[in-house]
Amino acid sequence: MNKNKYIQPVLPSLKPKKYPNNSLLVNKNNLEKELKRRGLNIILKENLKGGFISQVYSADLDGKSVVVKHTAGAIPFDPTELYLDKKSHDVDCNILKKLQSNQKIKVPKLLFNFSDITTSVMENLYSQDYELMQDQIFNKKLTVKTAESVGCSIAHLVIESRKWKEFPVVQIAQMSIYERGLELRLSYPNSQKEYLKLEKIYTKNNKYWSWPDCHPKNIFVNKKGEVTFIDFGYSQWADQRFMLPSHLAHIVIYCLAGYIDLDLARKYIEECITSYRKIEPINENIFCQYLTMEVLHRANGKWVQGIETKEQKLALLKFGYTVFDEKIGTINQLLNLL
Repeated sequence: MNKNKYIQPVLPSLKPKKYPNNSLLVNKNNLEKELKRRGLNIILKENLKGGFISQVYSADLDGKSVVVKHTAGAIPFDPTELYLDKKSHDVDCNILKKLQSNQKIKVPKLLFNFSDITTSVMENLYSQDYELMQDQIFNKKLTVKTAESVGCSIAHLVIESRKWKEFPVVQIAQMSIYERGLELRLSYPNSQKEYLKLEKIYTKNNKYWSWPDCHPKNIFVNKKGEVTFIDFGYSQWADQRFMLPSHLAHIVIYCLAGYIDLDLARKYIEECITSYRKIEPINENIFCQYLTMEVLHRANGKWVQGIETKEQKLALLKFGYTVFDEKIGTINQLLNLL
């Protein structure tokens, strides 16, 4: 696998870029017809909450409730953004297959994978009394008992993935940290030392697989607090230590934005860290910096719901600047900022 890839050189943003054409299957009716042509007795129903590059539908397959996910390339509306490749579908399905029989890490059962049209059919978690953690947060239903399950599951995912041989991905570590570190770079434009330190750590520790998108929008939770992970398409070979702080950064974000009670947020973070530590150690200094970089990344509402007001944004920026300016390097110090 060629690792000698770099961020593409800066070009004038007004220069037109050529992107691959999206397929006609982004249309629900066309997708349903194609799946029927391939022998599935299927009816697509309502559009569920998909990602930025996918259309996700509930569906009936032979009378049973399933989910159909079609991935299409996302053409940037901002000419400075990176193109999101639909081939992330293959990465997602590859991870799902690897985890299908794992007893410690739950993912949806993959029923069909049509790689040539970047479409998969999976079990419907909604029909099994699961709901998205992000919906729980917005509906004020997040519970502490979920924290233990999340911490254990992320730690087990870290351990399990170390057994995997390297396979192709669509987003390499340099691309990921370049995007997630944008706001950190803008916060310290004259030195860049804060960002450059994390970039080096993130990209050099690339022996193992990492899932940077383990945020509440990609985690299903049931009433027992059990969790199921989804959407691995933009995972990469990078520093695994980013996974836990990436998740907990969103607990901080939604706490500071007013969606999660302060005491609940602190307790959730503590329980999640405690359960994770029983399986995998934590470097607290790296943890604090990764978490804070993600908070700054979302501070203006970048690809995250619910961050809309100036009060919310200023609270996130204040948190981020305080951590880096005051060199906060322990979890207790971090929690005291909430």
